[in-house]
Amino acid sequence: MKRGIVLVIGFVSLALFVFVAPPSFAQKTIKVGFVDTYSGPPSVYTFDVLDGFRMVVDKVNEKGGVLGRKIEHMTRDEKFKPDVGLAMAKELVMREKVDILAGTINSSATLAISDFARKEKIPFICSFAKSEKITGEQGHRYVFSVAENTRMIGKAAAVALSKKPYTKYWIAGEDYEYGHAVGESDLALYQGHETRAQLLGQTWWKVGEADSDLTLHPSYRQSPIVCSWQREEREI
Repeated sequence: MKRGIVLVIGFVSLALFVFVAPPSFAQKTIKVGFVDTYSGPPSVYTFDVLDGFRMVVDKVNEKGGVLGRKIEHMTRDEKFKPDVGLAMAKELVMREKVDILAGTINSSATLAISDFARKEKIPFICSFAKSEKITGEQGHRYVFSVAENTRMIGKAAAVALSKKPYTKYWIAGEDYEYGHAVGESDLALYQGHETRAQLLGQTWWKVGEADSDLTLHPSYRQSPIVCSWQREEREI
C-alpha cells in the first residue's frame, strides 16, 4: 500500500511536468480530484488509499510541494456506481477545475472515467481497480495505474493451478468488469498451461449480493472441479 501511495505522488509529479502547461505554473495549487467508493464494503480499501495519500501529501507540502506547487485534494463518493462516478468526474473537472483525477476501485467506473479523461486530456491515476483493459486495450496516454491487473492475477493463478491435477473449471463471481476480467484471465492462462482444461459453466451474481453456494449437475461431481471465485480458487 505504501509503495502504491508513493507511486501516486510520483505520477502527480510526472503528470504535471508532461501534461500541465506552465504559464502560471508556480502560482496555483495542484488540484487532485478523487472519485472512489467511500461508503459500503469497498470503503475498507478506499479509505486506506485516501489516508495514505493525505499522509504523503502533508509531508510533500511541508517541503514546498511538487515543482513549487502545493497539493490540495477533494473527494467524491461514487457509491460503487459507474454512472455516478462518471458524473462526479465531470463535475470535478468542469466545475472544480481539478488538474488530475485519481481513485476508483470499481473497474467499470474506472473505464468510464478513463474515457472521459482521454477526451478532456486530463491525467487520471487509477489507484486500485484492476481490469487489464484499463492500461491494455482501452489504455491511452492520460491513464496510469499503480495496482496489479487481472492478467497478473490470472497468471499467478494459472501457474499455481498448473501444478495441480485439475482439468475441469467453473467460473463464479460478481457480475461486473473486474469479476469477468479476472475469471477470463484465469481460464485463458490456465488453458495455456493445461491443454485438457475444460470450462463447464459460469455463475455470476449481482454486485453486493451474498456469495451463494454453487449447485452443479450430478454428472459434474464425478471428479474434482476447480471454481475460480474472483481471486480465490476452491475445489468442490
